[in-house]
Amino acid sequence: MTNVLGREALLVPLRNALKDAKGDAELWVHRRRSAITRYAKNESHQNALADETFVQARVVVKNAIGVASANSLEPGDLRALLANARAAAELSLPNPDWPGFAPPATAREPTSFDERTADANALYQAAPIQTIAKRAKDRGMRAAGTNQVELVEEAVANTNGVAQYAPMTWAYLRALVLTDKGGSGWGEQLSSSISAHDFVAIAERAIEKASRDHDRTQLEPGDYEAVFEELAMAEVLRFVSLTGLTGQTLKDGRSFMAGADGKTRFGEQVTGPLFSLWEDALDPRTFALPFDPEGTPKKRVTLVDNGVARAVVHDRQSAKWFATESTGHAADPRRYAPGGHAGNLTMAGGGATREQLMGATKRGVLITRFHYTNTPDPKQATMTGTTRDGTFLIENGEI
Repeated sequence: MTNVLGREALLVPLRNALKDAKGDAELWVHRRRSAITRYAKNESHQNALADETFVQARVVVKNAIGVASANSLEPGDLRALLANARAAAELSLPNPDWPGFAPPATAREPTSFDERTADANALYQAAPIQTIAKRAKDRGMRAAGTNQVELVEEAVANTNGVAQYAPMTWAYLRALVLTDKGGSGWGEQLSSSISAHDFVAIAERAIEKASRDHDRTQLEPGDYEAVFEELAMAEVLRFVSLTGLTGQTLKDGRSFMAGADGKTRFGEQVTGPLFSLWEDALDPRTFALPFDPEGTPKKRVTLVDNGVARAVVHDRQSAKWFATESTGHAADPRRYAPGGHAGNLTMAGGGATREQLMGATKRGVLITRFHYTNTPDPKQATMTGTTRDGTFLIENGEI
């Protein structure tokens, strides 16, 4: 028996409810089935499963937008939801920049769905943990972490005729390995398929870092060269995305791509020439649905090209502000403000390996990952935070 509800189960209730809608309306549903196994001291100690459905209605009355939400796809509940959204619209001020709901368009087939992952059970999740725990225990260490598997199904329909549906899966395996001397090491893998995880590699990565974590010393404050591993770099890009790559932050002047007097820095050199960055939900290495919550198909957007600022992402609202088209990047309204969100970044750079980068460092720091990060000055794309689970001093190219 599959855990996937499917296209008809999600879209049919939305389309039926919209037949009775008065005026312009939109329904978006996000169904999330998340299973997690937690482990500590080399043993699994908790399994948890959550299966949630979130439905949002938007209704427009004379350019005033009303929003309401529920957690049911029952016909009567959807009718009540639309009525609540309409009542909210009638009490709201009009939005003079309202762009209208999305028109129908064809989205690509999803690339981030794996049926085996969607149907994985707790026993299947336990196997990787056993491998990691055994390897840590054999070396006199303790392993802790999580193995999480998630199935997402989204559907959106509106009175313009939009009717989109797609499923997505991801599997996230994490390992924190601790030594009796206070050393710690981290390893993780994230994939759309649970079968893609290399349990041994995750364990060995965390064990190797933990075994090196001894004879700690305090570095004097100052400027250091730094080699960021993948997780550390991903955290930097996460903040760059939130604060600098959206139509909203550009309009507000908070983006590093915002210039003076309301102008943009598009066409200017904003990073070194080896750096290029794209937002690409169509790349099979990312985890994304092929359309956004407004029903607009997602596009590949070149953000930075060889260090030159090129663009930001847009939803329909921010596209209206800048007299352009939506790139399909409306975000989950429960987590992000309107104006777009770049959540599927791909980066190009130099061809050097980690070892080559370290070898070129006379005195610097190797950083595995960051923790407790923030951005005090988004206009300058600065970030603060602490390092965790594998921060090492590099001297003359070696740890």
